[in-house]
Amino acid sequence: MRVRRKKGFSLIESLLSLSIGLIIFISAFGFFDVSRNIFLNLNKQEKAEEAATFSLDKMRIDILEAGLGLIQPIRSGLLEGLTVTDSTLTTLCKEIEVPLSQDLTSGQTRIALSQSHNINTGQKICIFDSQKGEIKSISTADKKSIILASPLQESYTKEECSVVLIRSVSYFLDEKTKILRRKVNNSPSQPLLEDVAQFNFDYDESTNLVRLGFILESNKEKFYEISLLPKNMALAASK
Repeated sequence: MRVRRKKGFSLIESLLSLSIGLIIFISAFGFFDVSRNIFLNLNKQEKAEEAATFSLDKMRIDILEAGLGLIQPIRSGLLEGLTVTDSTLTTLCKEIEVPLSQDLTSGQTRIALSQSHNINTGQKICIFDSQKGEIKSISTADKKSIILASPLQESYTKEECSVVLIRSVSYFLDEKTKILRRKVNNSPSQPLLEDVAQFNFDYDESTNLVRLGFILESNKEKFYEISLLPKNMALAASK
């Protein structure tokens, strides 16, 4: 009696099937890895674009506020609302107006306040009227008064005098860390944008035009740029 053998896969067929399955698995894994890398790169580019746009908007606001509340002092030459050096762009504007409780006299160092304000040591104030003015640093501040680092040179009446707390904002590129930084008054500078390869800015006083922009290390072919006309600086220039 003949014994019938059960049909099945041979060793070669099994190895071939395993090889094909392994090739399919490796191909699928490679496709997934490529897709993942593409997604991560696109996500990184999107976040870099958002950070760059936010930084431009932040600088736009500060530049447009340059000279705000300081038109008279700028006209008289007490200060500049916007200054440009080789490495730093700085804007000045009014932070708050300090209400006086009494007249100010020449040689005075303590100024009494009619209201309490959050004033910090080291900040600068501008004291001026229609005829004169001066810039002073604050050595001590409390809820009821401020003490100046140096005595007043002139006398002022509280009805005709303005005392303005100055807000200074500076932008500069830390070339070692490639971080664009923003510094407000005497506080430590804060990182605004990372991965910055280049930061350029220029202020043309004749046209009152501010141009600034930067290039990111991750995309050196694209230049992020804005051009602005700070209206307060224009008002200060017109008499």
